[in-house]
Order: sequence, then C-alpha cells, then structure tokens
Amino acid sequence: MLAAFGIFRIDREGAITHTSRSLLLRTDVPNSMHYGARSWTVTGSWRAWEDLDAAFHGKVPHEVAWGTGRFDYLRRIPDEARIFDAFMANFPDKRHSVVAETYDFSKARLIADIGGGNGETLRRILALYPATRGIVFDRTDVVAAIPRDALAGGRITTHDGNFFDGVPADADIYLLIRVLHDWPDDDASRILRSCRAAMQRDARLLVIEGLINPDPCYGSPTEYLVDMQMMAMFGSARERTEAEFRELLNSAGFDLTSVIGTASPVFILEASLR
Repeated sequence: MLAAFGIFRIDREGAITHTSRSLLLRTDVPNSMHYGARSWTVTGSWRAWEDLDAAFHGKVPHEVAWGTGRFDYLRRIPDEARIFDAFMANFPDKRHSVVAETYDFSKARLIADIGGGNGETLRRILALYPATRGIVFDRTDVVAAIPRDALAGGRITTHDGNFFDGVPADADIYLLIRVLHDWPDDDASRILRSCRAAMQRDARLLVIEGLINPDPCYGSPTEYLVDMQMMAMFGSARERTEAEFRELLNSAGFDLTSVIGTASPVFILEASLR
C-alpha cells in the first residue's frame, strides 16, 4: 500500500528502498515530517475530526469526542503529550530558527516566551544574543519536563502558571508563538490583555503566526488545513488574516506596528502598547 502511494519503492527482487517522501519521515533529516506525521495521526487528533460538525452547533469537536478539552486530554495521556511536545519542538516550518534569525533582539535584556513549551525558540535566540536572558512560561507539566541542560547554562528560567491569570512582568519582549490560533477571539484577547498588564511602556509583543489569505482561492492549503485542525481541537479557534490580528490586538490595547515575513510560513507581528 505504501509503495502504491509512492512512500516506499519495491524493486523486482522485493527489496524495499526509500523514496524522497519516505526520507522526510526520518528523524535525522532537515525539516523532518516524522514528528508531524505522528502527532496528526494519533488517536486523540484524528478522532475529533469525526465530530467536526459539532463546531457548527457551538460545541468543540475534541470535547464531544473525548469528553474533555485538548490540553486536559494531553495531561491525562502522557504518551500523546510527548508526541505533541516533540512535534512542537521539531516543527517543519522552521519557526524556531527563523524567529531568532529574522528579528533584531539585540536591545532585549529579558525575553518572556509565553506558552513557550520546551523553550526551543528561546534557546535559538539566546544562542545568537549572549547578553540576553529568557523566561519560559507554560503549564506546570510542560515546564517540569524541560531538562536542566536545556536552560542555556542558567540564562533561561522557567515559570509555571495560567496565562489567563497573568504572566511574568517586566520583560523587554514577549513572545506568543503559535499560541493565539489555539483560542477563539474572546480568549485570545484575554491572553493579550494578560501580556499587556505585565509589560512596561517600551516593551514589545511579538505574535508569531501564519496568516491566511482572506480569499481562499489564493490561500495556502496548509494554512487552511491547520485552520480546520484548530476547529477540530478547540471549536472556535482558528487561523486569522492580518486584518483580523490587527483588530484582535487593538481590542486588547495594542497597536500592530510591523508585519515581518520570514523564510517560513510564519510571520512576526510586532505590537506595542497603545
């Protein structure tokens, strides 16, 4: 079957060999799709798609399928949580490296990565800016899983908590990397307001997200697939256009000051306090 789909090749002697597609599933190749393939095909992910129509009736497909929210589910199923965390750390859109390489962090004394997972992006940034320190802020179970040797020689500290209740104060730059697309507008605005309450006047917020084209005829199929995955996992969560992000930021007291393209599907949306 896999050979028929061009994943592997079978020669006349019956030997199975790699193709360009199967090589992408190896873990030792650049931009490996291994972690994404595993994460998208675990039971917790695809089962919610069977109840996708629930989103049109004000319900969350994942909650209909499993009786609980996505992140609570991952806490209960640690094997799937590890697969998800590995996917986030090895995302094939190069988000970690392009953020570090594209934006100028040279004036930042302290960077707070809100919902920062295992801190991969922050480590990439600090490797390029040795005078900068960082904070990874995420759920207790997430930050507890970060190895001590992944804390940039003590330059990264971890804080656990709920970003709806508040985030660490007084950082120069706040990062929200693929966080807001997990939430509907009301909740996304609450997250932004938590960041705003912690920020000094000259601090900056960087929202790193994909941007969908308002006309699907000219949009990226991948972004629309991710949009549907957000609907399956979180109901009203979704990908957004630049105009929608601008409106969302304005609702939380921010001005969108710059939209920076990167060598990947993600954009850096820089915002300042109004």
